[in-house]
Amino acid sequence: MSGICGLFNLDGAPVAESDLRSLTAMLEQRGPERTGRWRKDNVGLGHTLLATTPELRFERLPLEHAETGCVITADVRLDNRDELGAALELPRPPDETGDAELILLAYLRWGPDCVDHLLGDFAFAISDPRSQSLFCARDQFGMRPFYYHHAPGQQFVFASDARAILVLPQ
Repeated sequence: MSGICGLFNLDGAPVAESDLRSLTAMLEQRGPERTGRWRKDNVGLGHTLLATTPELRFERLPLEHAETGCVITADVRLDNRDELGAALELPRPPDETGDAELILLAYLRWGPDCVDHLLGDFAFAISDPRSQSLFCARDQFGMRPFYYHHAPGQQFVFASDARAILVLPQ
């Protein structure tokens, strides 16, 4: 399983590159093949890859949707790729689209109700600059870990491994 992490500074403070780097470094044992980070203003998302499906060769996470600016990081294996692809009217075949991109497109179409259309194991977070929000979800059986810390009015931090959250001084 891959690793995901993120910081959402609720007080509007910019995310420090060093904090995001510390989070992803703690997850590299979960995803030794590739590490990705994305940071803008008060949001930062990270991903460490362990490629378990052929579709992952098409995906570089975190992934930003060019038109909306929404960004996703995900640890995911979808079982209904073809069904989702048909419902979303993808511009290319589903086998050329990564699972995280399918989730992002589902979110753009159905909003938070996108989880009602997903079958499989997943944990993900989507930064949505249109609403200045962070939408997080995990599959109903909790197969993919998702730990978080919420300091109201200050910060929301999440990761696939609780030890990653503990590296931050706050």
